[in-house]
Amino acid sequence: MKSISSVFWILLLALIFYVGFKVVPLYYRGIFGIRGICQENADVYHKYGRGYVQSGISEMLRNIGIPKENSEFSITPEGDMIVIRIRYEDQASFFDRYTKDFEFEYECEGVLKSVY
Repeated sequence: MKSISSVFWILLLALIFYVGFKVVPLYYRGIFGIRGICQENADVYHKYGRGYVQSGISEMLRNIGIPKENSEFSITPEGDMIVIRIRYEDQASFFDRYTKDFEFEYECEGVLKSVY
C-alpha cells in the first residue's frame, strides 16, 4: 500500500512540473513582460516620440519571446496623455490532446509632452 501511495505522489509531482513548464512562461510574459514593456515605453514617449516607441515595443516583445503574430499594440494620444495598449495571445498544448488559450492585455499611460 505504501508503494502505491509513493507512485501516486511522484506522478502528481511530475504532472505539476509538466503543467508548470507549459504555463509559467506564458504567464510571466503575459503579466510581467508586457507590463514592463508598456510602462517603459510610455515613460520615454515624450522624449523620443512615436516612431522610437513603436519600434521599441516591437523589439522588446520579440526579445521576451512574444512573436509578432501573437501580439498587437496601439499608441493613442488622449488629451495631454499617451495611452499604450498591448495585447498578447498564446496557447499551450497538453499531451497533444488539450489546448488552452491564454489572453493578456495591459494598458498604461504616459505624458505626451514634458514641461520643465
